[in-house]
Order: sequence, then C-alpha cells, then structure tokens
Amino acid sequence: MTTAADAGPSINQLEQLFDSLSTAEITKFTRAIESDRNAPRLPLPHDQILQILRPRLASLKPERYPTPMRQFCTPFEDLLLTDIPPETSIRIGRPSLMPIWHVVCESASAEFHKACKDLEVAAEANHRENIYRAERKLWSEAATCIEQQIAISEQGVKQERALATRLGSRVHLKPFAAIARMLRVAEPIIEMRLRFPSAPIRSLSNSDLVWLREKFIEVSREKPGYETQFMSAVLTRLLRPSELFKVIRVLSSKADDRSLGSTNLASAGDMVIDMLAEIVTQVEEGVSRGKDEHQILQLARWYASEFVRITRELNIRKDGPWGERLLGTRRRVSQAIANTMFGASPERVTEALPQPPRGPAGRGAVVTPLFALPFDGDKVLAAEQSAEAIAETASISHILAAQSSATKAVVEIKKKLNQVGRAGVDGMAKLTMKDYDNAQRHLMAVVRLLEIIDGPEDADLLRRRGMSALRAIEERG
Repeated sequence: MTTAADAGPSINQLEQLFDSLSTAEITKFTRAIESDRNAPRLPLPHDQILQILRPRLASLKPERYPTPMRQFCTPFEDLLLTDIPPETSIRIGRPSLMPIWHVVCESASAEFHKACKDLEVAAEANHRENIYRAERKLWSEAATCIEQQIAISEQGVKQERALATRLGSRVHLKPFAAIARMLRVAEPIIEMRLRFPSAPIRSLSNSDLVWLREKFIEVSREKPGYETQFMSAVLTRLLRPSELFKVIRVLSSKADDRSLGSTNLASAGDMVIDMLAEIVTQVEEGVSRGKDEHQILQLARWYASEFVRITRELNIRKDGPWGERLLGTRRRVSQAIANTMFGASPERVTEALPQPPRGPAGRGAVVTPLFALPFDGDKVLAAEQSAEAIAETASISHILAAQSSATKAVVEIKKKLNQVGRAGVDGMAKLTMKDYDNAQRHLMAVVRLLEIIDGPEDADLLRRRGMSALRAIEERG
C-alpha cells in the first residue's frame, strides 16, 4: 500500500515551501519548471506545481519562460478574459486559446514549426535576439495560417461548420479571426508594451501622447486597415478606457464625433463606449442578482467618472454616433439605479428603526413608547451602509440622469426618519432609567441616518431634542 509519505509532498507543504522562497528564487524556479515542461527531463507534475505558484506569480509578475504558445499569445495578452466574453466585446476568452493553438499547429506551414523550434532553442539559451527573431516569424506564419483557414471556411456553410468542429465550438470563430488581426500588428504592439511596461497605465502624459500619435500614424501607413487592432491593444493597457479619447484628440483635427465617424478613428471611440456599456451591463446584472448597494455604487461611480472624462475630452454631440450610444448607456444606468438604489433601498434604511403605529390606538390600548422597543444593532449598521450608498449615488445622480428618482428617495427617507425621531423623542417622557441606554441607541441611530441622508441641520435639531429628553429621564431617576 502506498502511504501519504510515499506519495511525495502535499499541496500544503508545497505552498509553504514556495511561500518561503524569495522573488528571485521563485523566478528562477518557475523558469526551470517551465523549461522542463517544454522538454521533460524529470518526472514532475509541472502543471500542478505551476497551478500552486500562480497566485504568487500573479503578484510578482516575473518574466515567464518563453514557450511557443506563450509568445503566440503575447501580442493580445492584455485582451484576454477568463471566461468567454460578450459578443460585442473586444476581449478574447482564455477558453478559446487552446483550441485555436491546436488548429494553428495542425495547419501551419513548416516555417511556423521551424519558428517554434528556433524559439525553444533560443529560450533554452536565453538568447534575447534569437527569441525575438523567432517570435516575429511565428506571428507572421500563424496569422497567415489563420487567414487561410478562414478563407476556406468562407467558401460555404459546410466549410464553416468544418472549421467550427475543428475548433470545438462556433464561439471560437470570432476570436480565431481576431487573433489573426492582432498578430498582423504584433510588432508595434510589442513596442507599445515596452514603452508602457507597467500595466495598467494610469494616465497618459503629453510625451506619451506624442509617441502614441507617431506609432498610430506608422501603423496606418505600414499596416493600413489594422489601426483598430493597435488601438485595442492600447485601450486594454489603460486603467481608464476614457484615456483613449486623449489619443483620439491628438490624432484628429475634427471637432466632434460626427466628423470623426468617417475616419479610421471611428472604431476607437466605439471600443471605449463598448467598454462603458459593459460597466452598465454589470450594474444591471448586479441589480438582477441582488448585489448590495455598495457593489452597485462602485460600478455607478466608475461609470459616472468615465462619462464625465469622455465628454470633457471631446465634443460629443447628442445626434452624433458616439453621443447617441453614450446617452443610451446613461438611460440604462438611470433605469437600473432608479429601480434599486432609489427604489427598494429606502425601505432598507427605515425598516431597521422602530415603527410608529400606523393608525390611532384603540380605546384602552397600551402603546409601548417607540424608543423602548428592542434595538437591533446589526439592522441599524446595514441601514447606515444602505444610506451611505444612497447618499453618494444621489450626489452623482445628475451625471446618471437620475436626479428625479434620487430626490424622491431622499425626501421619502428624510420624512420617515423625522417621523420616527419625533415620535421616539415624544415617547421618552414615559421612559425610566432602565430604558435609558436603549433609548439613547435608538436616538443616535436616527440622528446618524439623518446626517448621512440629508446633512446636519435636521439631525442636530433632533439630537438637541433627544438629549434634553434623556436628561429628563435622568432627573426622574
């Protein structure tokens, strides 16, 4: 029987070992494992080791061993997404990579396979110049291979189905074509990545814009028709998609999006707005899945910031192609926020508090003073978080075109809080010292919520009245 000790170190033991290694040691070890995986000499579970290392590698971002498939992916690496992206996205899903690589390896020329072999030899020797020479050949031959396969698939339905079958699914057809186009501008993309090695790029300086302008013009001259691919590589390296409008502005003398619609920059603006639309979709999905207000607020805040930056960079006309799409995204955000943040959320604020009787009490009925009712700290904390999200969203509601629903929600919450506060303070005349702490907690909860929602004015008035009522309880003893 094989014992646990005989089976080698456990995953936990390996994780502890890797955690004890320095950055330099991790980099050296990873390179050795990837080199051995490429040309096995030791009976090691290469993939399992690399899987354990992946979180550490993600934070350290060491230089990775240049395998043929990894270098094949380098030009479009920033476009990669874990899952299959939406149809309109410029992203490429990682699930498509292996099927596409297999088809390329099956169909490519002898020159492609020679480039792969040359790359492996150069990687083993860590010869930079030879690695880059082999990469360039690999990119060119892979692009040609994909283009040839697509041309065959366009000859008829039968040929298209055959290619989809080889790829394993029709969902891989779009990224298959997209990768070929990215490979055609691989060299300027790599130059751009070398110019901006730290991703994401937080902001573009004037010198950065001059460099990108010259590189775009070079691509337009030497690779006409591939400007969109170069710009998509720039876009996905930016922290804020709206930064791409700075590049558009320095590239064109056109004043607005209607004029730019007929230039080779039109698709660049489209891509930015597509990314903004993806944020809107996340807001809508967050609403439908019942995400809390702070998650939705974070997305709404990001959307509002990008909306402002885009409209500040360029004259976006309401009747222009970008303007119409931009306003369309804002209408969707406005509707989603109105239905949630300013719809159901106000109740989450007020329901945490003791509720006044809905109608007059019957004859002889004993009504418990409001601030003598049990205090639920967890509910009040949740109410404060909801109130903060509502208040902050209301502060940007003019950007989200949600002023009407924001004003209505704030007025409704303020009215309810004042009702609870007044009724609670009025009822404190019937309380004794045993109710003091509970009443004080209720009072401070209402005051705090009023401060969050509407500022200090009403909150200070309620605080003064409440503190006076509390002192009266103390005097009664």
